[in-house]
Amino acid sequence: MSEELGKITKPSAENSALKRKLYLVQNIQNYFPENKEFKVLLEEYWSSISDQLDKLEKTAGLISYIHIEGMWQEFDDASKAISESNPGCINMVKERVKSGSKYKPIEDEEIYKTLIDWTRIAQLGFISEDVKKIVEENYSSIATKREESISAKINELKGSEAALFIISSGGHKYAEDIEMFNIIPPTLDKMNRWIQENQESLATQEQEQKVSNNEDSQEKSDLWTP
Repeated sequence: MSEELGKITKPSAENSALKRKLYLVQNIQNYFPENKEFKVLLEEYWSSISDQLDKLEKTAGLISYIHIEGMWQEFDDASKAISESNPGCINMVKERVKSGSKYKPIEDEEIYKTLIDWTRIAQLGFISEDVKKIVEENYSSIATKREESISAKINELKGSEAALFIISSGGHKYAEDIEMFNIIPPTLDKMNRWIQENQESLATQEQEQKVSNNEDSQEKSDLWTP
């Protein structure tokens, strides 16, 4: 069962107190750090997430654990890794940790790093079908191991406990008896519309930044860069 708070509200949240629960939040980062408008929307997004979690905790249950997809580090190191690219997210997590929630790494470090490496190799493209097959098999194998590892850690929830899972991608599988709540504030729609309306401008800014970076690189190295 999945419920979208902010878009759809259902009374069953009040009946969830005795069930294991997973609160899912999409991890939106500062994709356009030079743009003030997007920064304001991002701050509004994480503020709305925090408000909706507050309301959900009052009806469905307090957050016992917090997980962030892509993070295998303990809390201090994870905070440092996220603070620059996503201050709104980590500030929200810090407030909940101060209130009693426990941060727990969700990734297995070796599995996650191996998956990243195979992903990078796969993105290079192939000439040889034999090499392509080897990469695809290894990628599929490690991706399956990662999913099993994440599912096992989520399944450690006991009794009526609730966990907050800040996710970067969908498609994760969880135990059938875990009730899921998708936290989707109206701000997310505003951000998506803003990105659509500003695609041309953002593409131009990205190209200008690439040109600027290339020029800086050439000045520093005295080498021509294509």
